[in-house]
Amino acid sequence: MFDNFPLWPVRASTTAGSVDALYIFLVALSLFMSVGIFTMICIFALRYRRRKGLEAEQIEGSTLLELTWSAIPLVIFLFIFAWGAVIYFKERTAPRGATQIYVVAKQWMWKLQHEEGQREINELHVPVGRDVEMIMTSQDVIHSFYVPAFRIKQDVLPGRYTTLWFRPTRSGTYQLFCAEYCGT
Repeated sequence: MFDNFPLWPVRASTTAGSVDALYIFLVALSLFMSVGIFTMICIFALRYRRRKGLEAEQIEGSTLLELTWSAIPLVIFLFIFAWGAVIYFKERTAPRGATQIYVVAKQWMWKLQHEEGQREINELHVPVGRDVEMIMTSQDVIHSFYVPAFRIKQDVLPGRYTTLWFRPTRSGTYQLFCAEYCGT
């Protein structure tokens, strides 16, 4: 749907579509709520403005109304949480038989080694259509392995192994970033 939309990078993995769908839903919900709140503020400002000769009246609350405007956002937030949790657990559970690549993060550098022994620095070459599991650690500071086209990001910590997996769906050249400041 949004393959040619200039604000998103190319979708190049199986999880990119579900991450984009959640993001688009959140933006649309925020836009809908912002327009709704702005409209109601304008309506109430005009309808209930101060008029000469009219005294304000005390209005008592409605328990049903208050429960309704508390329950509806709760259901929406639980739906968003569940949707995000499903995406998170799918991204964190690598399928059996995934190709493993070992990654060591260093200041200004990613060192990668494939199962077969091939080594790369700051580049990653993987086959399209095969599951790839990254087993990562850091030698010095906190890094963050980030490939926008795959919609994956994982913090890499010194003294700890973290994993991440993806399945590329499109061949091409995609940027590999560290989303942390790796300097001194």
